[in-house]
Amino acid sequence: MLNLNNVYNYYSSQLVSFNKSSDKFRSHRAEDLKTVYRNMVKQNQHSPLYKFSFSDTTQIYAISIKEAALALESESQILANEKESVFKEMHAVSSNENIAYASLNNNDTDGLPDKISIQVDSLATCQTNVGTYLSSGESSFSQGDYSFDITVDHNHYSFSLSIHEGDTNQQIQKSLVTSINDNKIGIHAGIRHNRLEGTSALVLRSNATGVPENSDLFFHFNETHLENDLTAILGIHHVESAPSNAVFYINGDLHNSISNRISLNHSLDIDLLSESDTPVTVYLVPDEEKISDKLDDFLDSYNQLVNISKSGTSNKGANRLFKDITSITKYHQELLSNAGLMVDENGYLQHSGETEPAQIKELFESNSAFRKDIKRITGKMSINPLDYIDKIVITYPNTTGTYPNPYQPSKYSGLLFNDYA
Repeated sequence: MLNLNNVYNYYSSQLVSFNKSSDKFRSHRAEDLKTVYRNMVKQNQHSPLYKFSFSDTTQIYAISIKEAALALESESQILANEKESVFKEMHAVSSNENIAYASLNNNDTDGLPDKISIQVDSLATCQTNVGTYLSSGESSFSQGDYSFDITVDHNHYSFSLSIHEGDTNQQIQKSLVTSINDNKIGIHAGIRHNRLEGTSALVLRSNATGVPENSDLFFHFNETHLENDLTAILGIHHVESAPSNAVFYINGDLHNSISNRISLNHSLDIDLLSESDTPVTVYLVPDEEKISDKLDDFLDSYNQLVNISKSGTSNKGANRLFKDITSITKYHQELLSNAGLMVDENGYLQHSGETEPAQIKELFESNSAFRKDIKRITGKMSINPLDYIDKIVITYPNTTGTYPNPYQPSKYSGLLFNDYA
């Protein structure tokens, strides 16, 4: 017995690959399948019996028409889908990204205002301790073992260091920087140089910003080992700047934050980058990049049908295929032009300039004439792709009766079922 799955898989391997982003729109409910079947039966009630030569090329051509028509309808549904509309996906924009940078971390924008005014009085800062500047190439320490204790929040850490003869101050500072950073205690260590005087100082900064909840500082030193404690010699207990909160206004209301990143409704993140004398406006706009990507998928599917009609020149039905698909764009040329689209001299649908999201949305609304024509034409192509191949009429249908021919759907429309099963 002939394995039709193998036959179809053979021919499908010869096809141009179609966009798979719209596969979910090809998974139909039982009621949808019944509608497809009823349309097939209705089609065949009034269809003559044909004889045709079903060569490999013709079969690939017919299957390509069906696949391309389904792909075009699916891409059209994506742009028309109201529940998961690509036009609802927004993008946050700041009028001055050097002061405030805005980004959305999810699409839940219902509770956000259309525009937000932000003025930054001061940024949140970390705690910075700067030690004593010591001569880089000399040594301020005797040989021996040294240590120091540091408290970060409520955690205590002890560091020890063995100093040998010939170790310079800068070498000692570098060793401490490596030890502190490797232990990841919430403090970043570094060295500040005064190259004119040939000196360097150890610099400690808290990773966190803003004023701590139960203290003025994030870290402090416990000078418990007076004879071999490095704290006093290095001078790292000296606080150059205490931590402070960010102070800013949102729509005229005063706010403060321990961080320079603020979040509104857990969906809009705003990074405060600099102080400002005048307000910065943050607002939401449709994500044009995502809209453009979905529109490009639609154009690719449409142009694929045009390509198929041009490649099927040996079939007289290819001219009818070309006419059917291009008749949609010719009839709706004005709407397409308003949306930034145009049909070139070869029948391909292309961008004519900047696309306008509002016009694109109007073009693909479920009740728009353009959307209805796409659905009508692709439905015709997918129900009976063999209408576009050369064939000879053997018998005409019995126009006095309405009974269906149970064998006709399998012969002329059964190609549909690979995607509906």
